[in-house]
Amino acid sequence: MHSISAPQRSSGSTAILGLFGLCLALIAAFGPAVQQPALYHAFADQRALLGIPHALDVLSNLPFLLLGLFGMSRLRHVADVRWKGLYLLLCLGLLLTFLGSSAYHLAPADAGLLYDRLGMLVLFAAILGLAAADRLGFSAARMTVLGVALGGSAALLAWRADDNLLPWIVLQAGGMLLLVMLACCRPRRDAHALRLGLCVAWYALAKLCELNDGDLFHLSGEWLSGHSIKHLLSGLAVLPLLLPLLTSRAAR
Repeated sequence: MHSISAPQRSSGSTAILGLFGLCLALIAAFGPAVQQPALYHAFADQRALLGIPHALDVLSNLPFLLLGLFGMSRLRHVADVRWKGLYLLLCLGLLLTFLGSSAYHLAPADAGLLYDRLGMLVLFAAILGLAAADRLGFSAARMTVLGVALGGSAALLAWRADDNLLPWIVLQAGGMLLLVMLACCRPRRDAHALRLGLCVAWYALAKLCELNDGDLFHLSGEWLSGHSIKHLLSGLAVLPLLLPLLTSRAAR
């Protein structure tokens, strides 16, 4: 019985990723257009605090800033330039998400939402790139980052030009599906064994809270809205990816 070499496995993984990305692109291009809801910007918590409009939706982005700064402070311990590049992208994504989301929630409107989604796009690319590197290798990681960057940019152009939100929805749903599939794969022996299942669980819970923004606001006695909780849980979803930076494993 012949064993499959690492280059063969890498080539197979890259081909499967390419086919997966092509399927998503076809759905985004030929699926029915989806318009952004008219009340998209009408978040449940409209309260100001210390002169900050929509204060808790703004301040709940602080975990992205703190995690991004923490990651930046640990990059010097990462010896492998390939891992360092992916972690740098993750930290930049966290910082850009903090800036974009905070600016958007100060005055929710489509113009600010573009910057919010651009920050999220960088963060998505980094998360999926790290997951692909951990499970499939760096060739797959490069393809994943490039595919998310190009696909996400096209999705944002479609939204701004034609008010078609379908490509952005496909990007998010496809990215979550890819993360689930990667979580089911064994880590490579020379990788970090990232806890991808935790990332999936926390992010799924965050999306559930986002979809129940007003209900959770009322259930909490108008203390905390579902959208604010979504920001906090999204930070927890990224935390398992940063944990290797606390250990010697990241220095390999």
